[in-house]
Amino acid sequence: MTGNDSTRLVIVRGPSGSGKTTIARDLRERMGRGTALIEQDYVRRKLLWEKDTLGALNISMIDTVTRHALDSGYSAVVEGIMHEVRYGDMLRALVADHEGTSVVAYLDVPFDETLRRHAGRPQAADFTPELMAEWWAQDDYLGLNGEIVVGPQTTAQKTVDRLLTSLESTLDTTTSKG
Repeated sequence: MTGNDSTRLVIVRGPSGSGKTTIARDLRERMGRGTALIEQDYVRRKLLWEKDTLGALNISMIDTVTRHALDSGYSAVVEGIMHEVRYGDMLRALVADHEGTSVVAYLDVPFDETLRRHAGRPQAADFTPELMAEWWAQDDYLGLNGEIVVGPQTTAQKTVDRLLTSLESTLDTTTSKG
């Protein structure tokens, strides 16, 4: 087991350009001090400078950092594309092992919309639409009970509000516990 009854774990996943980072950063800010932000891109691309492959070191490092934060009494927001085929087992185990409240969200944004959003981002020149197409995975859900699917029409602010409401709720339909 990891964490305690008062720690909160939020996992925000979805395709590139879907708004994950914006939502995760806003969510962490609203959750306040004592909340760790674990960004897949930072761990994989900045810290380790590795490709996103099955069994890559970043997968276990994200797990370890998140568990350490939770075990230290921090809440955690974990965000990234984190394709189910590579990250699913780790993420499902993390949720199953977490003693506190866990919320899992998948930003279900169509490819054309992610391209439109990407064009307006500061890092638009960092990777091409062709590369984004290689990263694309349709309906890449974890299959956890209570997994929240957020459509493209939902604003970042409304998504953050929904995730915070889910954290505060004790209903099994809005929290994922394995």
